[in-house]
Amino acid sequence: MNGVKLLVLVFVVLVLAELNQWDVLEKIFFVLGALLIVSFVWSRLSLRGLVVSRETRADRAQVGQTLTERIRVENRSKIAKLWLEVADHSDLPGHLMSRVVHLGPNDARRWRVETWCSRRGRFHIGPLTLRAGDPFDLFPMQRLVPHVQELLVYPATVDLSGFRLPVGDLAGGNSIQRRTPFVTPNASGVRQYLPGDSYNRIAWSATARTGELMVKEFELDPTADVWLVVDLEGRHHMRARTINNDAAEAYATMHELPLSFWLDSTEEYGVTIAASLARHFLDQNRTVGMVVNNSQPTVVPTDRGARQMVKILELLAVVRADGTQPVDETLLAEGSLFSRNSTVVVITPSTDERWPQAIMELIARHARVVSIVIEPSTFGSHDSSLMVVSDLAAIGVPTYLVKYGDDIGRALATQGQSMPMRRNM
Repeated sequence: MNGVKLLVLVFVVLVLAELNQWDVLEKIFFVLGALLIVSFVWSRLSLRGLVVSRETRADRAQVGQTLTERIRVENRSKIAKLWLEVADHSDLPGHLMSRVVHLGPNDARRWRVETWCSRRGRFHIGPLTLRAGDPFDLFPMQRLVPHVQELLVYPATVDLSGFRLPVGDLAGGNSIQRRTPFVTPNASGVRQYLPGDSYNRIAWSATARTGELMVKEFELDPTADVWLVVDLEGRHHMRARTINNDAAEAYATMHELPLSFWLDSTEEYGVTIAASLARHFLDQNRTVGMVVNNSQPTVVPTDRGARQMVKILELLAVVRADGTQPVDETLLAEGSLFSRNSTVVVITPSTDERWPQAIMELIARHARVVSIVIEPSTFGSHDSSLMVVSDLAAIGVPTYLVKYGDDIGRALATQGQSMPMRRNM
């Protein structure tokens, strides 16, 4: 029964009391009227003097990390709040911050929420809704606390220390005759020190020999530029049919869910592999670029360093497998980016036999190509990558095959296959 119904009931009792001259009805009228007034006043005061603050340590996180948030609700009035519901509207999976608290006069409650970040993407922490009212819930009250903080969850990265580009299968080449301000394995000579030169480039033996400060000059090596092509054409991606999403959410809230459980689709495998490879190559001080063919195809120009890693992670955090452009068209459209001094790593679950033909054109331009094929049949698809892997082996492209449930680090630690792979039955 809400306040309006009670008001109607009070009016009916009043009419009956006047018509029948019953003292009992008059007493009931006064009791209900008093209840109505007290409940109304109580409800109006239930949210007065409340101050809510929430603090999140960071606005960036990564899948597998824990997000910690602290909430404080303070009652600055002299009237106790018998019950106060704090309802959170954050869209971060597993973020259970809502609860009901009791606050005395000039009292405060604090609590901390730890959420295991289990999904990459852009999420919002907040807003909050405060709900209270009278003890009979005749006049419920609520107030929106509109504060919202954006949280960007990066994809996970795995250790790929065992991954090596199969250089033995790639064409060799001389150093590029182009100076670079970065330190590379190829030192081309020495020159006199100039203001602004880094001290770690000083050639001490040449300095001792000449009596003047001398610094080393470096050139780019043949595989300095690494391009990661992430195929996000929607029709080739699928989610594993064995995943129970309800159970996944339940496990995530208990912090018991392993990271591998969330690699539940070809999309997540592709994004995680791309992020891990980017970190692997950037840690080696290589220049890395990225091409994705989602609904809004994006190219991240080659660069090196921590800033480049952040650019790539921010892109991979929000991309989805919603593209319509096939990976073979992407390779041909962006072919001008891939020079003879580039290594192109294609990450795809595509079983379309046209993209190995596009790779042949890149090879004709003397670009080096490595393919990482995510086997769709292991995710429940009726398509198999057997013919694609055979075509890649026929043209000598080193190929890594990743299946559902595979440990990514272990799968990419083995040498790329140069022979057709047998299909698992």
